[in-house]
Amino acid sequence: MANFKECGICGKIIEDGEPHIKYEAQHVCCDCALKIGLLPAIDWLDIHGIGIYEKADYENGVITAYQKWGRGYRKDEIKIE
Repeated sequence: MANFKECGICGKIIEDGEPHIKYEAQHVCCDCALKIGLLPAIDWLDIHGIGIYEKADYENGVITAYQKWGRGYRKDEIKIE
């Protein structure tokens, strides 16, 4: 039988095995953890299977990620809803 938890911030159901963070006696989904600064943007990308970036920052609903590209870096922006 599956064990369900609820995100203490947004109320999203977190299923067993789904990544989440325990924070102040409540469970927090990865999206909310990113938004409140508990989870670095590079770790959020890795959790979602996007492990190609060297550096990433989160600000105002957008992750700005940098991938090594030739002699420089390629910049991508990912919007988080």
